[in-house]
Amino acid sequence: MLGVVVRQITPASVRPFCLKWVENVQRPHIEGNTNRADHDWDWLTLIPTLTFAAGARRNPRMFQICTAETGFPLAMISLLETERHPVDHSQTSVFAWYLAGAPSSAVEAQGSPKLLMSAALDVAITVSLNGPARGQLWLHAAPEGGQRLMDWYAKQSLVPIARNVRLPGSLVAPRRNDGRYFQLDPGDALRVSSRMDKYRNRTE
Repeated sequence: MLGVVVRQITPASVRPFCLKWVENVQRPHIEGNTNRADHDWDWLTLIPTLTFAAGARRNPRMFQICTAETGFPLAMISLLETERHPVDHSQTSVFAWYLAGAPSSAVEAQGSPKLLMSAALDVAITVSLNGPARGQLWLHAAPEGGQRLMDWYAKQSLVPIARNVRLPGSLVAPRRNDGRYFQLDPGDALRVSSRMDKYRNRTE
């Protein structure tokens, strides 16, 4: 079985990690596929800038899942570990900002690892379970992903956030609730995480 590892991306290392993703996955395999929600995501500049400019209070973090042997990038994750809870703003919740898994066309030569989006989500859930959020997590299904992306998140046990919920955000740039936000509570986070247990601890 192909071994994979999760590497944390720091502000100092963000350029080479993101460049490897863009050159090996984004440009040759994703940009031309407008059916993917992430076909026009800017991993070189916009996403890392937004992530690490979020401020220390929100503890921005980025990760890359890659093959253990060659370091080939398989998935990218950007999150805020200590964002406010989407409903009860006095609580802490992880906000999974960007999740992207490499398509099969990009990883065939790497041994065709499966469940890359599930693995990317699992990284965010693991951060939440082991941090101040205690398993609470929320995210936004990009409109470009259509109903299929919303169905996928629902299948992962995430629950839609009602449109009338006022989401946390700054006064300058408040979040608009478009009905495509989902959340995960601690109990469901443990259950979703346990589904990936059989894939853990298999790397050198």
